[in-house]
Order: sequence, then structure tokens, then C-alpha cells
Amino acid sequence: MMYIPITVDHIARVEGKGGIEIVTSDEGVKEVKLNIIEGPRFFEAITIGKKLEEALAIYPRVCSFCSASHKLTALEAAEKAIGFTPRPEIQDLRELLYMGDTIESHALHLYLLVLPDYLGYSNPLAMVDKYKKEIEYAMALKNVGSKIMDYLGSRAIHQENVVLGGFGKLPTKAQFEELRRELKEALPLAEYTVELFSKLEQYEEVTDDEMVHMAVKPRNDVYGIYGDYIKVSDGFEFPVEDYKKHIVEKVVEHSFAKHSFYKGKPFMVGAISRIVNNADLLYGKAKELYTQYKDLLRYNNCFANNFAQAIELVYFIEKSIDIIDDTLAKWPVKERDEVELKDGFGVSITEAPRGLLVYALEVKDGRVNYADIITPTAMNLAIMERHVRMMAENHWQDDPERLKLLAEMTVRAYDPCISCSVHVVRL
Repeated sequence: MMYIPITVDHIARVEGKGGIEIVTSDEGVKEVKLNIIEGPRFFEAITIGKKLEEALAIYPRVCSFCSASHKLTALEAAEKAIGFTPRPEIQDLRELLYMGDTIESHALHLYLLVLPDYLGYSNPLAMVDKYKKEIEYAMALKNVGSKIMDYLGSRAIHQENVVLGGFGKLPTKAQFEELRRELKEALPLAEYTVELFSKLEQYEEVTDDEMVHMAVKPRNDVYGIYGDYIKVSDGFEFPVEDYKKHIVEKVVEHSFAKHSFYKGKPFMVGAISRIVNNADLLYGKAKELYTQYKDLLRYNNCFANNFAQAIELVYFIEKSIDIIDDTLAKWPVKERDEVELKDGFGVSITEAPRGLLVYALEVKDGRVNYADIITPTAMNLAIMERHVRMMAENHWQDDPERLKLLAEMTVRAYDPCISCSVHVVRL
């Protein structure tokens, strides 16, 4: 029997370094591996013993793509550990900052990383002549998300302005009004994104009827980012503090990143998982679009994650406008409250652009005594690998270059952030 290796040394248009290895024979697919070869990093370990404020400045360096997600999740875990609860208006503004991260990330992923595949281009630059409008829309959406992070976080990446108790400073009233105006201008672009992606091929051959989705149960019964419980599409819920009982990480020999399992099986997190679990909490134009196109949001197809991100672009822009309106109605808003550093343990699980992000921190004598991070991509790797196998099983007799493309597209549907996932640490 002759074995044929089909190798993608570097998956294009994803953050970080990863490859795909598929081995076939005349009988079919024999082996599929996602080789995560990004070097391991030790963010948990290097923050042990550091002052809490210093550690909170380090965690967003996990990734420049989703640094606000890491900053805000670590911050909430820290505040839970010391027994501090921010005022509602501070929580809302932090969510606005978080949504800026998501708007920017979704826009870049959909237009620059995914769309070239569907339109037959190898890279987004090759699209410019024929699809100039789409590239301009991508940058406009990206820029408004970036500006939210710049104004609320002090800069677009590795935000320092979010601190224990609130913010170092808040944007001026004029800056909030500027953001609101630009968000309103961006809303039609987000709606166009939904219409655009509704017309693209959905790749139904990746159909996994055993697929399980996990997402935050949002606070206040409104679709969002923060919550105290996790919902699973099988009907189960658990408090965020019990995450280790239900999200089990395992080391695999071909990856610097662990794989994660729920009840012994792979599961998915991300935009489609949020829609599957929380679509009833959408409102406004996003709710209308969801109702119109819900047949495209299939729970059993990872490619639906792309369209779910398009729906979320509309929703998070709408919700950002609402938060700014509420903030201006309460103006002026006090930027922070004093906090007292106490010993304790806190867990925060939030919805990063790519799915659930876990931070667990123990604080002792004002320093980090324990830290644990699980990222969305680390949760998705096991099911991602399974779906690459399913794609390979459907196309193993195709031209190898075609199979490589389809395998990469399957990975890109998850919008992976590989650098975030490689946390190999023994404490």
C-alpha cells in the first residue's frame, strides 16, 4: 500500500505558525494532524510573584490581535479575586472597549483572511482592482474598532488605560460623540457584509451532527461578552468557577498547544457558538438579519462561523452606539474607584472575538500567586482537526492542491489565533 503525504507547511492568513499534515492511501485518509509549531510561551509562569498591576500589564502582550480581550478578562479575574465589583457604567464602557476589539477582528478576518478564498484570490492585495469597495469597507470597519480601543484603552494594542477600579482616564464628551458618528456611518457597511457573505458558498460537506457549542451566558439577558455561567448547546450550564471540571485540556504530541475536551469530546467556541446558544438575546437590525438568514447559521457546519461573525459585526456596532448614548446621558462619568488589594481567587470567562477566553488568578499579598489561561483557539483545536479530517475524507481523491486549499479554508473558518494558544506551563 502506498501512502501519500499532503503537507501544508504554513497555513496562510491566520495569526501564528501552524501547518497541516494529511496522509492518504488508495483506501482513503489515514492520518490528519494540525501541527501547531508556534514556539511555546509562558505568560502564566512569568507573572507568578509579580505585583498584580504589573501582571495585568503583561497579559495583553499574549497577542496584539486580541490584546483588549486578554486585558479585560484578566482584569475581571483580578477584581473578582480582590472582591471588587466595578460600577455598571464602568462595566458598560469596558464592554464597549471589548466590542471595539471584536469589530476590528471580525472585519479583518472576514474581508482580508476569508473573502479571498471565496472569490478565488491567493491574497487580499490581489483583490484590490476588482473589489476596491470591499477592501475600503474592511478598512473602515477595522478603523472604527481600532479607534474605540485607542480612545478607551489609550492605544489600539496592548491597552494600558484600563486599570483596577475603572479607567486611567475616559474619552472626552466630544470623542464619544465622534465615535458614535463614525459607528453610525459604519453600520451600513456591516449590513453590506452580511448581504455579501449570505451569497457565498457555505461548504455543506463539513457537516458534524455531533457538534457541541459552548458560550458565555450573557449577563442582563442581552447578547454580549461578559457572564457568570457557561452555556452548552446540549442544555447544560455551569458557573465559570467550575471551568476545569468541564473544559479538560490534554497534551498532544504534534502540537505545542493543548487540545480541549468537554465530556471527553471536542467542542467549538466562537461566533457561531454564541449565535447557537444566545440568538434569542440579539436585538435591532442584527436580530432582523438573523431571522432573515438563520438557515445559513447551521450549528453543524464550522463554515457558518464566518456568517455568524458578519451578523455580530452589525450587532456589536449597534450595541456600541447604545452604550455611548447611555454614557452621554449620564455625563460626566467618574473614571474609576479606589480598590483595596485583598487575598483571593477569581475566574473570568469572556467572549473574545474567537470564542471563550479563561483567566483564573490567585492574588496573595498584592501579587499573583497562581495564573491559568485557556484561549479560544486552544479550545477549538481538537474539533478543528476533526473537521479538517472530514474535509479530507470528502476530497482525498481530488487534486492535492485543491485539498490543501479546502483544508486551509476549514482552519480559517475558525479564525484561529495560534500564538494565543501555545501556553505550555507546569506550576
